Amino acid sequence: MAFQGSLTGNLGREPEIKYFESGKCKVELTVAIKQRDKDAPAFWVQVDMWNKQAEFAQNYLHKGDTIFAQGTVTEESFTRRNGEAGHKVVLVFAQVEIIKSAQPKEPAKTTEFVPTNPQPTQPPVTQGVKVIETLVPEVDEIPF
Repeated sequence: MAFQGSLTGNLGREPEIKYFESGKCKVELTVAIKQRDKDAPAFWVQVDMWNKQAEFAQNYLHKGDTIFAQGTVTEESFTRRNGEAGHKVVLVFAQVEIIKSAQPKEPAKTTEFVPTNPQPTQPPVTQGVKVIETLVPEVDEIPF
């Protein structure tokens, strides 16, 4: 029996994408959920994402990120290395949002502005001036 559920937790490892012969792809995220009892160990849940969502996870999620995920909750059986049977909770077809990134954001990149064909109306630019590139349309070019 499957039902809908949601969770908030931290990624325990980097996402690894798997590609199939059918052209589909899948990511299995390992998410640690803190329990209310601070002495209790974390509860681990697998979050499965497919296709475009899997590519998103591969590109933007990193170990340590705090995420919020919603999806269908299922239970899977598996055999441990020592031969014992085990069970795990899996959140399938999950929609994931990043709450807090463990990776620091890089500052905006600046480029050195060197005009290739300066217009006579432009002020002269001194060597070594750093300018963030922006494209601002002329007032007459606004389409509304």
